[in-house]
Amino acid sequence: MDNPISNYIIKQPDDCALIFIKNGQSIIDINAQCHMPLASIYKLIVLKAYLEQCKSGDVNPNDLVHIHELKCYWIRWVDPGFSGWYASLKATNKVKNNQIALREIVQGMLEYSCNANTDYLLSLLHIEKVQKQLDTLKIDGHDPIMPISTSVLMFLRDIKKGMTHTPITLAKEANSAFEKLLQGKTVEGLDFNLLNDFDYKRQCDWSDALPHASVHNYIQVLNQLQALHKNTKELQSVMSWFGNLKSYKGLQGGMKLGTTPKVFNTALYATDKENNTYQLIYFLNNLDQEQKEMVTLASNDFNLRMIKEPSYVNELKNNIAHVASV
Repeated sequence: MDNPISNYIIKQPDDCALIFIKNGQSIIDINAQCHMPLASIYKLIVLKAYLEQCKSGDVNPNDLVHIHELKCYWIRWVDPGFSGWYASLKATNKVKNNQIALREIVQGMLEYSCNANTDYLLSLLHIEKVQKQLDTLKIDGHDPIMPISTSVLMFLRDIKKGMTHTPITLAKEANSAFEKLLQGKTVEGLDFNLLNDFDYKRQCDWSDALPHASVHNYIQVLNQLQALHKNTKELQSVMSWFGNLKSYKGLQGGMKLGTTPKVFNTALYATDKENNTYQLIYFLNNLDQEQKEMVTLASNDFNLRMIKEPSYVNELKNNIAHVASV
């Protein structure tokens, strides 16, 4: 097969998980129950909590947030999307008196994967309420949600002490530090140079300590989002960028990417003009730098061929038949 993603899945199936569903029928299923690093995919749980609190009236999508409040959560070296997102808002006159609508912050979390936006939302929505979404969605085995900013800080603090973290232990430390910082308290041991100390190897190790879950878990999330999409204007609004992508013309839905130096994940739901529905989720782990670049460039091609070319899906299915129950 001529796409780097399909080739990686075929050649290194133990490092991959994928599930593809059309009109409610599972077409391909490989390692669907295997728990793997999520990277930013778990921001879909934050989105679900946001939509619920919009519905209840606890938050207002039109509320204005000062950019300086948002920047309190920004760590430049681990949040490359933030600057591009903010520049796009300024270019489209969506920043007024240094203030941004809450809705734009949510869209920035989804489209640009802004970590500062995510952590701001975790504070606004309350982490424990976001965590409860896992119970509402009946997701078992999902690692705890954690703020991204303090997960980096706690990981680096503790690795200098010779400590390593699992997703459970890192979440505990990151959430505790997050609460302290929100209360204006001091977190000890942050005497390191982030630019120098958070090198490629440590970023890969940190990636392993981020929340894990399965592609099967996230099919449940996508099913709920897809069911909400048609009649939920707020979801349509924060996912509107997906429908504006030229590559996905004719499809309505949403998508979230999740990446670290060695991870490339995608969760996508879509409905075409014939009212066919699709859910596609794949997690790719342990990529080297060249592989990561190749799969990133190939992702739109892979997604569209899975949706639009049954022969491509069948070829992939046949190629992985020896390693998966399909």
